[in-house]
Amino acid sequence: MSATVADLLRGGVVTLKIASGAWVVSAVLGLALAVLQDLGLAPVKIFQASLTITLRSVPQLVILYLLYFGLGAVGIQINSILAAILALGVADAAFTAEYYRAGFMTVPWTQREAGFSLGLSRMGVLMRVVVPQTIPFVVPPLLNSFVGLLKTATLAAAVGAPEILYRGQNAMSRTGEIVLVVTIIMGLYVVVTMPLTRAVAVMERRLRSYAHS
Repeated sequence: MSATVADLLRGGVVTLKIASGAWVVSAVLGLALAVLQDLGLAPVKIFQASLTITLRSVPQLVILYLLYFGLGAVGIQINSILAAILALGVADAAFTAEYYRAGFMTVPWTQREAGFSLGLSRMGVLMRVVVPQTIPFVVPPLLNSFVGLLKTATLAAAVGAPEILYRGQNAMSRTGEIVLVVTIIMGLYVVVTMPLTRAVAVMERRLRSYAHS
């Protein structure tokens, strides 16, 4: 029993590592995609729109297989954890980009005009005026994104990453205690995600109060 719990806890740490890394990739790439869309250059918008549609249409597991097995087929070897971080982060970036774009729209156009009047370029206005004011509005959906990534990180088991589901499957095969292992996994997820979900709800209430003040 104690050995099983310890093994699952080690898997939980790997799951957190995958979700955290994927979240960083998603947040950074999502911001880049949103900025490209906002710049309004036709070739850039076409590229951004095509990439976003592709990422939304293709299952995350397919992207994971493409990175892990596809790169391996051309001689580029990456470990399963890194493959999961990159694949899940890239897949989630298509949705994160929309969070940023929605945040951009909360900044009044007069703020941009003020930036232009100071001699800032369009990119300068975005990065120095718009993005800093956007951050408070995108924090709640970004935290929600992290909660989602904690759950989708279990896909990493498909390429042998030793995350919680992978270790759980091994424990079930070894001990036959299916109900016990599944219950422990569920409990660990609840312990981790409940505070995050609560934090998101509190932030959303505060933002609504701020918007109506």
